[in-house]
Amino acid sequence: MKHIQYIGIILTIFTTFSCGEDRSEEFYALIEDRMWIEETMRKNYLWYEEIPPIEDENDYFQTPATFFRNMLYKEALNGKGDIYSYMEETQGEEEETRSLMLDRTSTYGMEFALTNDPTGTTTHTVARVLYVLPNSPAEQAGIQRGDWITAIDQANITTDNYTLLMNGGQTLWTRDRIAINENGAFWIPRDTVQVGASISMEINPFLVDTLYQIEGQKIAYLVYNEFSTGPNNDGTETVYMEQMKQLFAQFKSQSPDAFVLDLRYNNGGFLTCAQALGSLLVPETAMGKEFINLTRNALTDPQTISYPLDSQYADANLNLSKIYVLTGNMTASSSEAVINGLIPYLGAENVVLIGEKTAGKPVAMSAFENETYGLTLWPVVAYVSNANHEGDYANGFTPDFPLNENTLLNWYPLGNTEEFYLKNTLSLITTGIMPDLPTDETEEVSVLRTSIKAKGMIHQTNTLNP
Repeated sequence: MKHIQYIGIILTIFTTFSCGEDRSEEFYALIEDRMWIEETMRKNYLWYEEIPPIEDENDYFQTPATFFRNMLYKEALNGKGDIYSYMEETQGEEEETRSLMLDRTSTYGMEFALTNDPTGTTTHTVARVLYVLPNSPAEQAGIQRGDWITAIDQANITTDNYTLLMNGGQTLWTRDRIAINENGAFWIPRDTVQVGASISMEINPFLVDTLYQIEGQKIAYLVYNEFSTGPNNDGTETVYMEQMKQLFAQFKSQSPDAFVLDLRYNNGGFLTCAQALGSLLVPETAMGKEFINLTRNALTDPQTISYPLDSQYADANLNLSKIYVLTGNMTASSSEAVINGLIPYLGAENVVLIGEKTAGKPVAMSAFENETYGLTLWPVVAYVSNANHEGDYANGFTPDFPLNENTLLNWYPLGNTEEFYLKNTLSLITTGIMPDLPTDETEEVSVLRTSIKAKGMIHQTNTLNP
């Protein structure tokens, strides 16, 4: 290989200009972490054939982060590029890598989206609360879904300091309101709230589960926010899959006529959780058949991995012929795998998508750790497809009924029947009419960042269990 040839040349030069002294071990010590990165990527990366050759010996002296980033395939996924592979450094910090500095269990207990000032009256950025976890510091401080947070300890929120809303010590958050008059939208002061220090708490993915009886119909509703396996989310747990089974058993005992799955804030997770969820939603006759399959690169054995519909969930299976899925631009990875996996068994017309276009991530990742170098690589290693071997959703799934909550001033709690997405979905199910369906294109509100993505959780992606 070319890189080996160049190493030989470098070693020769290194030895020559060192008065004939053999210092090859010293040289390898300088670049061995990058050599491990290259070896791992060339063996496991889905697009390994697209990794450029190392033609300049100086490339081995780039930072590990830069070296890794330069190996990624820029034309992947319909030209979108590989925006998913990443590297963690557990020894020291380096720019443009994800890290575990943001502990998944230390939190103020809320998720939010960062946007430009929606009134257009300032150049500031603001955070809008998406949801709040029960018994969290944010809830205890009175923070609610839909709140606008405009400052942290009297400092305006920016794309540099917004992570201070995720965890840290005791803090002060400024909340404002938006009002509208004949001249347009403008801000009015609201209050400043004291929020206690972030705490370690269980981040249970099942935020809301309930059943509504409307117009003679029973409609089950579940807000599922992460495909996590248990409190530690380490891939070996099954706590949350057991809880999922129990929730569906409760739904089934009430014989629901329809099911609404809210994935709008679910950025992904373990495919085994997606397998469990799919097993609870497909028709009973599909048990044992393929749900999701992975196709890895030609160097990997086995090249194909199958996730069948698991009969252990048959007792809680709802056996419905249609489901309604609430989506947003954070709906990604395993969320999309579930949507795609249901299509062969329910039909695309019976997997009804309501909300915004999904993220478009039809690939899976896996971890490769080297404790000696303090590095963990998370490269894309496989395409994800359904039983029909269909998986071309790199541009996302387009909703059947487009709604955008970001254009609204007032938000209701998730699970409230007046909440924008749920209200319209319940109406669609019971009357066939969606009252707030836009008649033309509405103005988009640009989301700059979200706490969900910024956390860099290692399992917030399609992941293969270790």
